[in-house]
Amino acid sequence: KGCHHDMKRKTPENPPFADRVHAEFLAELRDIYSDGKDEVDFERLSRVKYTGGNTPVEVLTMMRETIAACKGEIDAIYATEMDKQCQRLCGAFGASERILRTPLPTGFSRHASRLLFIWTTLLPFALYPSLGPWGTLPASLFSSYAVLGIEDIGVQLEEPFDILPMRQYSDGMFDVIDQMERNYTPYVLGEESQN
Repeated sequence: KGCHHDMKRKTPENPPFADRVHAEFLAELRDIYSDGKDEVDFERLSRVKYTGGNTPVEVLTMMRETIAACKGEIDAIYATEMDKQCQRLCGAFGASERILRTPLPTGFSRHASRLLFIWTTLLPFALYPSLGPWGTLPASLFSSYAVLGIEDIGVQLEEPFDILPMRQYSDGMFDVIDQMERNYTPYVLGEESQN
């Protein structure tokens, strides 16, 4: 959970961008696996990222393998529920992936920005007869600011993953998972009969 996500894309003195992304990903993984345990998982995720695989799908696979390995150690109801939650997470991931990969027509955004440029340029001429020289400037600035702000919000909503605070979401998920891990006491079959 370090701060390795502040990279500059275009710098001539740095190595290629893909290599820097891979190095930052490894640094993030090293932060997560800082306790030295689970080196196999670290290597597996590093290899998937470096070869261009789908890292979230690999994480889901690792989660499902962990659940499958716990069969017999925990109650089947809990294992089934965890498996269902992994399936739901996979479905949510697929929906998010579809949103991310859906191509957006750029013509709409270009047309809207050109139309708004013409509108904001001609707005003072339309307001001058009714507001005079003193009211035209503030009214034009306020109206243009409001309309251009709405247009900017629309452009940002077209690409939701570029504006969402994904870092805060992932940090929050890490904290919740850590809390669950601290509070989780596994139910082992056969404990009741021993007591």
